Amino acid sequence: MDAYAWMIRFSELVTADAERLTRLDSAIGDGDHGSNLDRGMRAAAEALSKDLPPGKVLITAGRTLVSKTGGASGPLYGTALRRAGKALGDAPDVGATELGAALRAALEGVQQLGKAEEGDKTMVDALAPAVAAFEAAAGEGLAA
Repeated sequence: MDAYAWMIRFSELVTADAERLTRLDSAIGDGDHGSNLDRGMRAAAEALSKDLPPGKVLITAGRTLVSKTGGASGPLYGTALRRAGKALGDAPDVGATELGAALRAALEGVQQLGKAEEGDKTMVDALAPAVAAFEAAAGEGLAA
């Protein structure tokens, strides 16, 4: 698992869709989600180093998001990434079992911080089934 490359790609995708995310947020919120997340992800990408182990990449990105992203996005995404990073620890390589544990830790962090459960119409409604699907397929390896 190349956490550095994954976070850089995440940042690129957020930048590419920042305007659309902001438009979607405008319909139901204060209309700043895309711009806030873009600012935070750009800062996170700049804070990362290729030589960090995967867990440290996620922790660094999470800390940066918390400090640079306004609204609920920074704390929620930041918590998810920091919890996942802590679950991975300093291991240089990550397999399916370790990634599954990290995803579960991320989900639990988001639920704890946001006091959200499935069905509450939050990011948990997407994250929980994704984690469950990954855990179900993890025995077949990362490629599955």
